[in-house]
Amino acid sequence: MKVIVDETGEVIAIATDDHILLGGHHRLAVAGSMGKRLFWRDTGEPVKLDLFFKHHPHGKSRRSA
Repeated sequence: MKVIVDETGEVIAIATDDHILLGGHHRLAVAGSMGKRLFWRDTGEPVKLDLFFKHHPHGKSRRSA
C-alpha cells in the first residue's frame, strides 16, 4: 500500500501499488480542489491526481449514464 500526504505530512489517502484508492476519496478530492500539493509518503514524489480521477470516455459520469 502507498500513502498520499500533503505538504505538512498529514495523511490524505491510501492507495494500492497500482493506484487504486482504498480510502480518502473525499479528502483527496478536497485537497486537489484547494490546490494542495500532494506527495507519495514513501518516495516524496508528487502525486498526479489524474491517476485517480479519470473521466468517462463519453464525457458522462456513471451516475448520469
